[in-house]
Amino acid sequence: MDNKVAAIGSHSSVVLFRAAGIHTVSAETVKEAEKAVADLVKLGYGIIFLTENYASRLEDELKRYRASAYPVILAVPEKSGPTGYGMRTINANMEKAIGTNIFDKE
Repeated sequence: MDNKVAAIGSHSSVVLFRAAGIHTVSAETVKEAEKAVADLVKLGYGIIFLTENYASRLEDELKRYRASAYPVILAVPEKSGPTGYGMRTINANMEKAIGTNIFDKE
């Protein structure tokens, strides 16, 4: 698996990824984001950043990718700010993988 990295989201949300040299795909609808994920997976991208608004709405479609090690699809906040979805997903995956949430403050 190549270390190809991409980011998907509205243009204003992924422009900084592009400035950092990461391949970006602008998506203005959930359908466009879903197609972009499928296309990037076919092209062998190993890490895909997907804005939280699309990741949360594509939860069922993204489940099939979680069964394998790659691609890693990470939810990131949009330009407007975090919704908390990305952190909830990281916490759930951590609990599933190691049995505990090391970020739990209690």
